[in-house]
Amino acid sequence: MTYSLDLRWRAVVLHYVYGCEIALIAVVLGMAERSIRRWHEQFQGTGNVERAKPNKKGVAWEPRVFTFVEEYAKKHPCFYIEELKAALRAKFPTLSNLSTPTICRALRFNLNLSRKVLEKRARESSAREIMMYYKRLKPFYVNPSQLVFVDETSKDGRDALRRYAWSTRGTPAIVELPFSRGQRVSVLAAKDYNGFFAWEQTEGTFDRAKFHDAMMAKIIPFLNPYPLPRSILILDNARIHMYKELEDAVHAQGALLFFLPPYSPQLNPIEVGFAQLKKNIQQAFPLAFRYDIRATLQCAMRHCMDGHDSIATNLYRHCGYASALDTSKFYV
Repeated sequence: MTYSLDLRWRAVVLHYVYGCEIALIAVVLGMAERSIRRWHEQFQGTGNVERAKPNKKGVAWEPRVFTFVEEYAKKHPCFYIEELKAALRAKFPTLSNLSTPTICRALRFNLNLSRKVLEKRARESSAREIMMYYKRLKPFYVNPSQLVFVDETSKDGRDALRRYAWSTRGTPAIVELPFSRGQRVSVLAAKDYNGFFAWEQTEGTFDRAKFHDAMMAKIIPFLNPYPLPRSILILDNARIHMYKELEDAVHAQGALLFFLPPYSPQLNPIEVGFAQLKKNIQQAFPLAFRYDIRATLQCAMRHCMDGHDSIATNLYRHCGYASALDTSKFYV
């Protein structure tokens, strides 16, 4: 069946700009899902959805128009295409080619902008608190190998369930899986520049007593005197982490103790490490995990360490801990 150019663009805009699921678009517009995927791939590659007469990728706007759009995107990153179109019409009333497809091509190919899932950060994570953390850490920071990040994560049987499955095109992917939580285990883990190096498990969650015992037995002994590697311990500011006995134990090793600003997971590379752990469980240990979570977690943690040095290094750099602190991550 042949679809009009307008319908093709409408399908691509709904998926590319508004993030609508292809299956939903197919139902609403009455077309095949494979056609929508083909048009979207064609748009990504050529900037057009018309196969016979593809236009050039970019848009022939004046440089001042692109400058305006670039600045608009920085000030209003959550904009809708309609809002940008209205702003362009108000700023450049004589600009004629302002269709939605034209704006999409300009964003995609001229300005290299794409619409992504919004990374939501809690309002409490203020620039001032992050800058204060930076100012406290900077005088002692020599290189990322000094930093040790410690945090907890909890897992149950549902964490082994995979989210995607293969099925014939046009049919839903249905798999019978157990959805009971089962046993719940929490892991306290320590991560340095090379990856996870120590961890402890407990059933349920960690309270302060369990946390302290795990720190003293599994993590504190690995700390070194400042400024050696593993000489700066960094924790989030959870209440169970902040007490004098822990501070004394860290200082007795000659190491330093810092706390992250509130609601700042973007500054903690162990958060992504835990996501890597979950992916590892889903890929390598999905069946075993449901029957023996504790034993499987031991294997999965070790598996995360095998041949992944570059990943840990890149995670540190992504969070701002490179050869010097990346000021752009700390609002400096």
